[in-house]
Amino acid sequence: MKIIIYLAASANGKISNNRNEPDWLSPEFSQGFADISQRTQAVIMGKTTYNFLSPDYLPLKEGGSLVVLTHDTKATPSQSNVLFTSDSPEKIIAQLAAKGHTEAVIIGGTQTVNTFVKAGLVNELILVIEPVLFGKGLPLIDELDLEYKLLLSDVKKLNNNTVQLHYKIKD
Repeated sequence: MKIIIYLAASANGKISNNRNEPDWLSPEFSQGFADISQRTQAVIMGKTTYNFLSPDYLPLKEGGSLVVLTHDTKATPSQSNVLFTSDSPEKIIAQLAAKGHTEAVIIGGTQTVNTFVKAGLVNELILVIEPVLFGKGLPLIDELDLEYKLLLSDVKKLNNNTVQLHYKIKD
């Protein structure tokens, strides 16, 4: 199964500001977010991301699979296609594959990204670089002792100030 990370980042690599407000994201990022979610029909996120998006902004309203990594697995989801889980990345991928998914997208946050990257399960990274700098905020990767080589497969200018970098993770 192909696992893709799709995130926006500041020019200095932060995926969220310290206010945890997405007012810095371009409409082009939002459109790409919707497009990749619809294409994969399998979206993985952490509970903080879910809490921010739910219920009105979840990327899949009906159908598909929304997997939320959390220790609070007894929480009540806002819609029927949401699964709260504390399972390992390997088990989550197996569950998605059993449902017929061939790819999934991780949309946030740092802990969720860390978990899948550390497990060596991420195949692609799509970063939308927004024209902003944050002194404080969440990093894409946090304190993992690893090194992966990336292969740039595409660069797109999304608007006058925003670019999208699409990397494949080198084996």
